[in-house]
Amino acid sequence: MASSMELMCWGGDWGLPSVHTDSLIVLAYAKFSRAPLDVHFINNPWKSPTGDIPVLISDNMNFVQPDNILNFLRKQKYNADYELTATQGADTLAFIALIEEKLRPALVKSPDSSFSQQSRQQKLFTAPRYT
Repeated sequence: MASSMELMCWGGDWGLPSVHTDSLIVLAYAKFSRAPLDVHFINNPWKSPTGDIPVLISDNMNFVQPDNILNFLRKQKYNADYELTATQGADTLAFIALIEEKLRPALVKSPDSSFSQQSRQQKLFTAPRYT
């Protein structure tokens, strides 16, 4: 196992640990897998060693993007799915793909991220799911 693991991710607001979806993915997985991470919340990507958020630093190696970070944690024996059967593991992967397919359009910002565009996204994607 890695000696020391440091996670740098985007800070939170509105009662959330982070307002960045990729940071939330890594934080949730780390919590479920009980990975001993030293978490630092930053609000400027230039403060990270790679210019990316989230970034996991372990043994002078940097891991960016949730998939790479989660794969590294799995290799270090921090696996949230360790006790699942093969069928249950496949079901969780299918469910993750479904969630990403259905919710990603609501999270993607257009190049014109004006207030009117955000209102349009809220009307098309967010509001119908909660009304």
